[in-house]
Amino acid sequence: MSPEQWQRIEVWVAAACTLGIYSFLYRENRFYRFFEHVFMGVAGGWGIVITWTEVLKPKWWDPMASGFRALSTGQGDPLGALWVLALPLGSMWYFIYSRKHAWISRIIFGFFMGAAAGMSFRGFIGGQMPQLLSSFKPLNSLNNIVFAVTLVCVMLYFFFSFEQKNPVVRNGAAVGRWLLMIAFGAMFGNTVMARMSLFIERFQFLAFEWLRLKGG
Repeated sequence: MSPEQWQRIEVWVAAACTLGIYSFLYRENRFYRFFEHVFMGVAGGWGIVITWTEVLKPKWWDPMASGFRALSTGQGDPLGALWVLALPLGSMWYFIYSRKHAWISRIIFGFFMGAAAGMSFRGFIGGQMPQLLSSFKPLNSLNNIVFAVTLVCVMLYFFFSFEQKNPVVRNGAAVGRWLLMIAFGAMFGNTVMARMSLFIERFQFLAFEWLRLKGG
């Protein structure tokens, strides 16, 4: 086959996949479920390839192989051979599938949960503290005043440790709830626009590349 014919076959396959996924807009059907399973299988296989080529091979296998070559030849850094210790540690995860030896997986689970908690705390300090400090703004402009009022009202809404009997606190919490609804509505609108951008791209593909319609 010529390259043009192969390209046309690829376009037809992509069009069939697109129509199969979008058929869910009518109702759930076997056509949709087939392409859903195909997509999940391809995504799983692609994820394995990416994990090996971009994570395991350059960050684990290559340093370990270089370390063993250094031990045998006396040239290079032999400390890379210590990466072989990651193999038994990583294998401990799979003991979760054994009823008898599931306790082994809990050891590595606990280790990584502790490490993840420490990294999350460090990330919170590094990422959130600057935001907290920047929230203290001088009330010398309309934008800063609106920001301060929004911050105080939203914080009042999340004060659940005492009953909001004071009318100032109660009304401020109500305003904070409305401001939160506005913020959530804006985020939902951005999500809808992102989905519409994806739909427009797929529609243009179907119209101009698959059906070969001429644009106006």
